[in-house]
Parts: sequence; structure tokens; C-alpha cells
Amino acid sequence: MKSKPKVSKPVEASDLVTVRRQWNSWEVAEVYVGDVSNPLWDLVSGGVKEASPEAFIFGYIWCDAIVSGSVAHSCLHGTAPHSIKVCILRKDNSPRIFNHFLALVGPKPAFWQR
Repeated sequence: MKSKPKVSKPVEASDLVTVRRQWNSWEVAEVYVGDVSNPLWDLVSGGVKEASPEAFIFGYIWCDAIVSGSVAHSCLHGTAPHSIKVCILRKDNSPRIFNHFLALVGPKPAFWQR
């Protein structure tokens, strides 16, 4: 008997995605998928503008949108809340969540391939 292929449920705005400020930061936070805007491939993090060794998916969240955990950030340089750039890594998220963002940004640009 053939088994039916698993159909994963669609990602909803209320699902959680794990984010970091930089690709190699030890601090992680969870935010709602619906709170991440303008996802894109990039080589430079937010905040300290650290260069990464390869392109990663980044997006923007409001600094007060964190549901749990924390990311390196302070509101010392302006009024809160404000938008901050965060990194979305494959290793931090389920395939369902990561593939949702991958579908939004498309394949990694060839000139950033490793």
C-alpha cells in the first residue's frame, strides 16, 4: 500500500520564526511570522553591520515584536519602537517555516553561492 505524501499545513502569520541579529549571534528570539517584513538575501547584518561569510535571509521586525528570547539591540539611539534587521537561519527553524521565507525571497543569488 502506498503512503500518501505528507502535506504540511500552510504557514500562518501567527506561527513563530526564530531570528538572530547576526548569523553567528548566540542570542535568539522568536517572533510571529507575520511580524517579519521585507525578507531578502543579504551579506550584512543589522545593528553593527557585521559582514557574513555567505548570504543569509534577513528581514525586519519592530523591536517590541519579540515573543520570547532576545536579540542584541538597545533603543539608545532613537525612540522605540523602531525597525531592526534580523537573520533567519535554516538551522534555527523547521523546514516548513524556513521554506516559507525561502519561497518569498527566491533562490540565493548565484553570485552569493558558496
